[in-house]
Amino acid sequence: MSSSKNNRFFGRYKNSKAVLEPNISGIFISCVKTKEPLCIRECYDLFDEYADKIYKSTDENPSVDEGGSDKDDVETSIAKEIAQMKQPHKSRRFASIQTGANCVVFIKTNPPVNPVQLVHSILTDLYNTGQKKTRFTMRLVPIAQTCYANMNDINRMAEEILKPRFYALKDDQQKIRYAVIPNIRHNHNVDRMELITMIAKLVGDQHIVNLDDPELVIIVDVFKSICGMSILEDYNKLKKYNIEKIFEELNEKKDEESIKKVEQ
Repeated sequence: MSSSKNNRFFGRYKNSKAVLEPNISGIFISCVKTKEPLCIRECYDLFDEYADKIYKSTDENPSVDEGGSDKDDVETSIAKEIAQMKQPHKSRRFASIQTGANCVVFIKTNPPVNPVQLVHSILTDLYNTGQKKTRFTMRLVPIAQTCYANMNDINRMAEEILKPRFYALKDDQQKIRYAVIPNIRHNHNVDRMELITMIAKLVGDQHIVNLDDPELVIIVDVFKSICGMSILEDYNKLKKYNIEKIFEELNEKKDEESIKKVEQ
């Protein structure tokens, strides 16, 4: 990246006035200390790469010329331009938000991006290919929705998020093994055990708490005055969504395989 582009990037980061607020989605990112701007830059590149794959617009396909009149062509062109203007631009899919904390950044996602789907795709590819595309990013925690960090608002948000995955099941369907993982930072008002108890009560007795081998993990991330929540798959397999831990395990497996080959 050129010097002028670097200056514009770092300037935007330093002057950002966006703050964490209710009713947004995004990704909490843990990064190397003092490398927050570099982490944001590489995450923009990474997220754009995967968003292009997952949410590729059907409008990119060439339209078929049906031999209409010039008037029809003009009207069609205008309609296409208006439709394209309404679509979220690539650069508007993500926006960095200042957290005011070291080693923690938050990147807001805008429709059609689903942060849970996006992060799971990124980490699954890393797990399957061993190809690491970041240097300063350590962990990605997708947040499906946020609210103010008080028990009433968290309760309402939790019901909305849990309903599609837990409430829609019939009585005769398999029970889901789940775990509640709260993370409370820079907040002294939300009690950890009260939070776990409330979420477990909302999930209901039909499903089974299993901390060792959960099918689904309910992340409740309280940061200052905001609470974020999401339901994650493959949490243990993907090393708690920690990029560095996934990569370390893959390297250890490679070393073990190399040793076995030498011993044969």
